[in-house]
Amino acid sequence: MESENLDILKNIKRVEVPDALYHTIESRLEMNRENMIPLYKVGIAASLVVGLMLTQFYFLGLSSKIDQANNEIGLVEVNNNSLYYE
Repeated sequence: MESENLDILKNIKRVEVPDALYHTIESRLEMNRENMIPLYKVGIAASLVVGLMLTQFYFLGLSSKIDQANNEIGLVEVNNNSLYYE
């Protein structure tokens, strides 16, 4: 049975391929290489985004501390020592 399968494979004829096909494949691969973004540019963009996020969190933390301090000042009790008429 295996020999029959091998005999069938020997009778397969090769397909004729035009010479321009190789050049079209190369040109498509070259176009894909030109459209790729370099990895270092992606790294720079990612680091800028992370840096901006960290500065935003830092300034938000500072503003919340200031708001908390203002709220604590507002909670200070004021003793009213005025005398009321009865």
